[in-house]
Amino acid sequence: MLGIDIQQILLHLLNFVILFTGLYVLLYGPVKKFMDKRTEEYKKMDEDAEEKLANATNLEAEYKEKLSAAEATIADMKKKASVEIDGMRSDQAAAAKEEAAEILAAARKTAEIEKAEILESAKGDITRIVEEAAAKMILSSETTDVYDAFLKSAERSTGNGTGA
Repeated sequence: MLGIDIQQILLHLLNFVILFTGLYVLLYGPVKKFMDKRTEEYKKMDEDAEEKLANATNLEAEYKEKLSAAEATIADMKKKASVEIDGMRSDQAAAAKEEAAEILAAARKTAEIEKAEILESAKGDITRIVEEAAAKMILSSETTDVYDAFLKSAERSTGNGTGA
């Protein structure tokens, strides 16, 4: 025939099948197991990452909720403190007004007492001055008469009162 030996071809074919089977058993199985294992590890890592991301998202939402609650509490406390401060200010203003009114009333009372004392003193002084003036008038009218008499006698003694 053509120089082709069928037995050689079959032997080569048998060698190829044995080699293919050996390589499949020796290489493909372990490589496939290794690749499956790696795929499983990556899936597990991906699932863990997704789980951690979900937990982080939940924690973030929880913290945001707590933060907003804390901010609301702080705003409420500020509002209460502001109302309390306003109340304290109005109380202090009322107390100051009341104290000022008491001081004014005491000052008015003191002024009236001093006024009454001054009037009483002035009445005493006026009475004393009037008495002195009346006494001087009485003396002055007597003195005037004596003085007039002195002048008349002086005129007579000097002459006709012309003096020149």
